[in-house]
Amino acid sequence: MKEIKISQIYEVISVLKKKIRTSENYWQYISETKHPDLKNRLKDVLESLNKADEVWQNPEVKNFYFYYQKINKHWICVITRHLNGDGFIVTAYLTSKSKRKGKKIWQKK
Repeated sequence: MKEIKISQIYEVISVLKKKIRTSENYWQYISETKHPDLKNRLKDVLESLNKADEVWQNPEVKNFYFYYQKINKHWICVITRHLNGDGFIVTAYLTSKSKRKGKKIWQKK
């Protein structure tokens, strides 16, 4: 009999008051395959959604939001997609660049 693993879901309310989620399996894919520099940084990524310094939206890509939080000398960028009041993490990465594309729609006061 084939074993089926149920994946845990991580959810957080963003600074834009959207419920953003990701599964344990998808987070492993991001942190182990796409951006290994984020391995063991799930907490930082989730905090970047509800403690963001800035949120940007690229008008060329509908419903995609870029949450940025500065941690030490790097920025964590979490790209999400919002649908019907909720959203999910598309990807996340570390960057030292402060370049942003699109329009700033929210900034920490």
